[in-house]
Amino acid sequence: MSTLNPHQHAPLVTVLIPAFNAEKTIERALRSVLVQRIESFEILVINDASNDDTAAIAERLGIKELRLVSLQKNLGECGAMNTGLGLACGKYIAFLDADDEWLPGKLIKQIALLETNPNMVFATCGCLFVDAIGNPLREFGLHPPSKPQDIWRDLLGASCVAKPCVVARADVIKATDGFDLALRVAGDQDMWIRLASQGEVGFIEEILVIVHDTPGSLTKVHAQRIADFVMPMVKNRISHLQDRLSAAEIRRILGIRYSFIGRNLYDAGMIVTGLRYIARGIAQGDRVGENLWYMITASPPARFLKNLFRHGSN
Repeated sequence: MSTLNPHQHAPLVTVLIPAFNAEKTIERALRSVLVQRIESFEILVINDASNDDTAAIAERLGIKELRLVSLQKNLGECGAMNTGLGLACGKYIAFLDADDEWLPGKLIKQIALLETNPNMVFATCGCLFVDAIGNPLREFGLHPPSKPQDIWRDLLGASCVAKPCVVARADVIKATDGFDLALRVAGDQDMWIRLASQGEVGFIEEILVIVHDTPGSLTKVHAQRIADFVMPMVKNRISHLQDRLSAAEIRRILGIRYSFIGRNLYDAGMIVTGLRYIARGIAQGDRVGENLWYMITASPPARFLKNLFRHGSN
């Protein structure tokens, strides 16, 4: 493990990369940082007890700004992130997953936005999800859903921020109690809500990140974790912010979030659980007609007929 000399000038930004068994992708992630043209930075790779060559590949690249921290015990994503927060020396902390990559210009645009807006707690940008061979799947987080000071309300209802898109003020995020270790998923969503409730959120309305969708990201196991952890997290955040929310706003937020989770579960093949969540969204008054139409058109029989007609027309 390398360390920063305390007499050295602190970097402007720390790039925080948690990595677990990322030997196939860590070089791509690191090289995407090196093209950012930021003069004052450090890269902090938290090797979360990988049992492959993640650490060796990171070291072999010979990046002088790289600090590699190899954990002896796997702490999970939130634990690895908290380790990184404790070691980060930058004024800003930029988050990057070991299997994703930044496009040129990302950091300089976001840091310029933060530097000129002192009330902004973090800046984000758009990203493009691609499949295993690089085919585009969907765009995400490209446009702000509301005013910078109200993004926390939107984040309660549905995620519009991806972790590798975030650059946060180090002093603000370090003043929290860190990522919630109890959350096996959505620890990052929880953090963005907490940060956004303290100030403004800035959006660079460009796609500046490529997110590589992992093969297991839509498995039933992952979907079940969403069902188990996300809704309790949202309700917990609402309880902390209820003095800033009206009863109508809470009802609207819960409706949007139930529908959002339900559709994800439904698409992942958890039909019954997904329908249950969508029904809860409808009960809260969220897009009743749209949700009912979705349940009909996205059902397995409807999908079968669509595929049948599609193949029949070819």
